[in-house]
Amino acid sequence: MKIGPFYFDTKELFLFIAIILLGIAIYFNWDIYFFDRTKLLTIVVIVLIAKGLLPAIHNEPFFILSLIAIFLTLFVPIFQVLLFFFLAFILFKLLRVI
Repeated sequence: MKIGPFYFDTKELFLFIAIILLGIAIYFNWDIYFFDRTKLLTIVVIVLIAKGLLPAIHNEPFFILSLIAIFLTLFVPIFQVLLFFFLAFILFKLLRVI
């Protein structure tokens, strides 16, 4: 989908919708069971930035990495999740997985 000078894939549109829904959940103080809303918002924004900076990456390994990062927010602090995400992303790029 092309909006002005920007081209959005369906995955980016779903990430934008997720950001909007998480923002609404934070604003109205709705509970998202088992998850911290601000951690989820941080992960979604980081995933959107990483996907936007490298549009030619393969989607399946990146999707699996994103899901693992989201579920790690249940058990470990956000700094460790972001560290895992960036280190795994760099390792994937070095090994030419994505």
